[in-house]
Amino acid sequence: MTSKEIIKRLIRHDAPPRFGFDFHDCTDFVLVANRRQINAPRNPYATWGDYPELKELSGFHGETYRDFYGNIYGRFNGKTKGECVRGVIQDWEDYDFPIPEHDPAWRETLLSWNLAQHEKYALTFGRSLFSTLRDARLMSNALMDTVLYPDEVVQFIDDIVNQEIAVIKSIEGCGIDGWMIADDLGMQNTTFISPDSFRELFKPAYKKLADAVHAAGMDMFMHSCGYNYGLMDDLIDAGIDVFQFDQPDAYPAEVLAKEFASRVIFYSPVDIQKILPTGDCDLIERRAREMCELFRAAGGAWIAKDYPTYEDIGVDPAWAHWAQEVIVENSTL
Repeated sequence: MTSKEIIKRLIRHDAPPRFGFDFHDCTDFVLVANRRQINAPRNPYATWGDYPELKELSGFHGETYRDFYGNIYGRFNGKTKGECVRGVIQDWEDYDFPIPEHDPAWRETLLSWNLAQHEKYALTFGRSLFSTLRDARLMSNALMDTVLYPDEVVQFIDDIVNQEIAVIKSIEGCGIDGWMIADDLGMQNTTFISPDSFRELFKPAYKKLADAVHAAGMDMFMHSCGYNYGLMDDLIDAGIDVFQFDQPDAYPAEVLAKEFASRVIFYSPVDIQKILPTGDCDLIERRAREMCELFRAAGGAWIAKDYPTYEDIGVDPAWAHWAQEVIVENSTL
């Protein structure tokens, strides 16, 4: 059985033979781009650097870069992927969010790759919704906007979704299996947004996007860090098929397996905050074994993965490999 079929069976809860894998040295996935941008303005700040003009504009004095929207990101000493330090929308009255056009000819490139016949599951990353708002306005403003400017928030998110749907329609039938977005919605013990506000302002957009993904024959993946328990039922109702959680023990994993694994599946490493950073071999191996048992009892609703950049979280890759060895040995369902 190919990797593609294994992942599809996991998502369908259709007697998969084993857990899914997405480790650095062993993966069931192939990642593909879903668009090529055209007509984007020239950006001399597209890579990290020491740009005095960006420092002056943002007030941030480390490394900076600017994305194609106009958001400025900062970091220190080459560490991490950085955070947005100045959003492109300073005031809703000046709202003019430049979304670069996508090249319809990219479809021909995708078709030439014959992804439908690829042995691995073809996954692509789409544009985020809440996270795009968070960067364009910065987090503090974005959260206040949900109360002070709800109409503007809804319009902004809908503009993003409509552009994404246009991309989705342009690549329908090109062999891409899954569409992923990345929206961190939780702190360590609650969500950034109340469930009521989420239902009013954001859920319709997530559903609209997920409906388009499903209509195009793809599965809907969502990355989200933090504790999202209060939003889980709404996200599932909106159409999320796979949750990519790097902190499964924020819930903990026992809750995910018991309460949600009959409806969705989970795509996660062993927890990157509570377990892997300890460097405790016995604890890491024990928790990996427990997660295998939990998700096996739930019908196999787990794709086990590596965190992409262990150096950013102070984890020796060897510690994560202890978990991988246990998972692979106990992966048969």
